[in-house]
Amino acid sequence: MAQLSDTRVLVTGGTSGLGRAMAQAEVHLDADSAADLLARAYEHAYEQGWTDGLPVIPATPETMQRFVAASGRAAGDVIGLLPPRKGRATVEAIAVNAVMAGCRAEYMPVIIAAVEGLLDPSYPLEFMQVTTNPMTPFLLVNGPVRRELEINSGTGCLGPGWRANATIGRAIRLIMNNVGGALPGGYSKVSFGSPLRYSYICGENEEESPWEPFHVGRGFAREASAVTVFKASNFCNISGGEGVGPEEILRQIATNMPPMYGGGDGVLLLLGINHARSLFEAGLGKRDIQQRLWELARLPIAYFAPDFARTEIAAGRGDAGTVWRARSPDEIYLAVAGGPGPQDVYIGAGMPQTRLIGGR
Repeated sequence: MAQLSDTRVLVTGGTSGLGRAMAQAEVHLDADSAADLLARAYEHAYEQGWTDGLPVIPATPETMQRFVAASGRAAGDVIGLLPPRKGRATVEAIAVNAVMAGCRAEYMPVIIAAVEGLLDPSYPLEFMQVTTNPMTPFLLVNGPVRRELEINSGTGCLGPGWRANATIGRAIRLIMNNVGGALPGGYSKVSFGSPLRYSYICGENEEESPWEPFHVGRGFAREASAVTVFKASNFCNISGGEGVGPEEILRQIATNMPPMYGGGDGVLLLLGINHARSLFEAGLGKRDIQQRLWELARLPIAYFAPDFARTEIAAGRGDAGTVWRARSPDEIYLAVAGGPGPQDVYIGAGMPQTRLIGGR
């Protein structure tokens, strides 16, 4: 087999988990086969601290051109400075990480829009990058782009098997690590971490939702494509409630939404299509569901340690007798996702930032 001699691999990222300055260079690798080249590129990237631990696709100058072109922007355009290292999130740097994550070039507008959301001044990105808490962005995608890019919003939408879901979320994490510098043991002080930090994204199942899509409630046109970035933490699958009334469904959901330290700044509830249909047929709108869950998701203050209770009361999530999950019904966000079955998903999530994708 002919030797793949002096093959150029473009690499961009922090040079170690200790947060040394961003560097971009062409690494020249010799290999006896394509498989050997990929293995060498992965080993080099891993040694430099550019990966999430999984194999990466080497970014060549040729692939970079395709990815930058697909973004519709210039390579040197700066989307912003990513904390904590204040790395320059150029279109080129975003493209390198998207390639490494295994993305298709067509995903670039989604990734750039998500990075724009991360960089909103009201989004707590710097805190998320350095805290001991394993919080991470959750991406909810709306509009025609879901079908165009095959972003899963139905059966198995939060699990494996879908390239767009797996790699777009992974690209965001690589960008946060390589451009922002938030690698564990360096700037990031996360105590345990979370598997959700590999990729955390799905589309909304607009086709089977009885209500308006999430992005429409955020002020965007139904035909627009948008991505919403949440500050997110824990995940809970809520199972059961088949063949019961709306009050029983909501009580079961609320039981799995207990008050939590620091409040989490809200709740994202991904209603499964079975329960969404049942609640709609019972005459409930989104606002009715938010209000009732806000009333139900609370516990007596005696359940909690005094310092916890004081923190929640000071944050507006409690009073002398009760601690509740959200400050108001507005902090309970609703979307419809997933496939058939009596299942819903609760995510401790808030501070949503919604951005148009590619200006569409």
